[in-house]
Amino acid sequence: MQKSFTFDLNSCTGCGACQIACSIENEQDPQQFWRHVHTYNEIHYPEIPRFHLSLACNHCVEPPCLLSCPALAYSKEKNSGAVLLDSQKCIGCKYCSWACPYDAPRYNRISGLMEKCNFCQPRLDQGLSPACVTLCPTSALQLKEFEENNSDID
Repeated sequence: MQKSFTFDLNSCTGCGACQIACSIENEQDPQQFWRHVHTYNEIHYPEIPRFHLSLACNHCVEPPCLLSCPALAYSKEKNSGAVLLDSQKCIGCKYCSWACPYDAPRYNRISGLMEKCNFCQPRLDQGLSPACVTLCPTSALQLKEFEENNSDID
């Protein structure tokens, strides 16, 4: 069963709780977020809606990052579908970030390696939802299970 994030654009307030939850859960540098909240129409142009989009790795069924990594540093966890990056194998070439349509793999200038959302795999192993989903106050961000042959995943 493939797990996937779903997002309700109409419910997101742009508060950034998902971003902060991810950062705390993964002990990230505050400047190196794996999840980003993008705000559209920040200036509040009249008669144009303002909305927010919370975006991180979508843990694709056929991940381009995995297919493009020359170091074979990516794997796909079979129970959750999480696309995982092994930092011990990563060479920091950035090919994965070039291939990813969601801009999910991020280059860490300090380590010289790539980083990305790990779907909070340790939490999933415990039967919990990812931290970003758990702390979303409006439930705009959810975790759903899909059949792997379902074309709605990516």
